Amino acid sequence: MTAERISSVERMLAIPRLFTEERPVWSVEDVAKELNLSISTAYRYFQSLTKFEYLDEVPNGGYCLGSAFIEFDRSIRVTDPLSKVAGPIISGLASSMHPGTSLILCQVYQKKVMCIHQETVAPSSAGISYERGKPMPFYRGATSKVILAYMSWRQQKREYENQTEELRRAGMGDDWKSFSAGLRTIRKRGYCVSRGEVDPGRMGIAAPIFNADGRVMRSLSAVVWEKYVDQAGEDRLVTGIVMAAARISEALARIENSPRPQQPGAEK
Repeated sequence: MTAERISSVERMLAIPRLFTEERPVWSVEDVAKELNLSISTAYRYFQSLTKFEYLDEVPNGGYCLGSAFIEFDRSIRVTDPLSKVAGPIISGLASSMHPGTSLILCQVYQKKVMCIHQETVAPSSAGISYERGKPMPFYRGATSKVILAYMSWRQQKREYENQTEELRRAGMGDDWKSFSAGLRTIRKRGYCVSRGEVDPGRMGIAAPIFNADGRVMRSLSAVVWEKYVDQAGEDRLVTGIVMAAARISEALARIENSPRPQQPGAEK
């Protein structure tokens, strides 16, 4: 495949990413201007994306994301190995949680952290910001910060340099030294607790999930109403989350280290 062809594919794949909660509808002309495309090229891309239902036309003009993504979302829910492994563990943990508690499984996504699985103990009086499919920054809440704490020194340094003011406003340190020290403290504890950093009145308790090679790209968290949690309750939550995250890490390691099934027709 030529470099020109790769560039063309990349430009077309960039189009669905323009559709956000803030701007869910785009016209061909606006996309052409945004991505510096000719109108004819943009129309050709829209025709292909609409054909495969990655985009749909809207009644009043313009386009929105298509129904193909709904199908993809269901496929991920049904087949995702991480959710399959973690789901029963999270469900078991939920049975011992206070009503209104949300248990969330998150992973790194495009230099942010995104919830991929969520279970809330009924009855729930209000939702939380860490909802499935919504990217969140590394500097808000225990869920994100516990992952950042286990990233490499270079990754942490890059995050600090790119988000210095945001990190300072979030109370994660006025300089690199204090920022780094705070992350080392989280890493030493093996978990992170935050209060009111994402949703008012909520407390988050998060623990890292390790890959077989020891890397941390995911976390498990409990988001609870802070007013219902005393010190003893917090200790129980920390223990429960840390143990559940460890069980998920162990299960993932077994999957990653198990022999891959031989493909049909492969040489024996």
